Amino acid sequence: MRTCLKALLLAGLACLLTAALAKKSFNFMDALSVSTVHYNRGSEEKNAFKPPENNPLRGMDIVIPGDGSPTEMKIKFTLKETVCPKTEDYKKAECVYKENGLMKKCSSTVTVVKKRPSEANSVEVTCEHVGPEERKELEKPKNPWWPFRR
Repeated sequence: MRTCLKALLLAGLACLLTAALAKKSFNFMDALSVSTVHYNRGSEEKNAFKPPENNPLRGMDIVIPGDGSPTEMKIKFTLKETVCPKTEDYKKAECVYKENGLMKKCSSTVTVVKKRPSEANSVEVTCEHVGPEERKELEKPKNPWWPFRR
């Protein structure tokens, strides 16, 4: 009986340890999140920006080298100005989009190393202001066949 209990206890501990050591993979939405934080920290804008709720990612690409070099995730996305100062958490419910606020068209490269597959190693973001005509185009719903149609 004691041996059986010890075996069950060891099996349970092994499962817990395996679950604790399992690492989540970094995905494109994670790349969008860290890119948004990076933009807000480094921008000269007074208000925080956050991705639109519909269609925030406009393009995605990933380079996974076979030689152990960092994985590169490249994304294109849009950000919209919120009513919150950038010192506040832009994700909270009160940080709604500012009426007639600015919109930015951005691209980002996020690298992830194998040793830490659940976090960004480096982030580079560039954004540019979107004018009224381009804004109309960016706010249109995406083609349902994207990314399969070119």
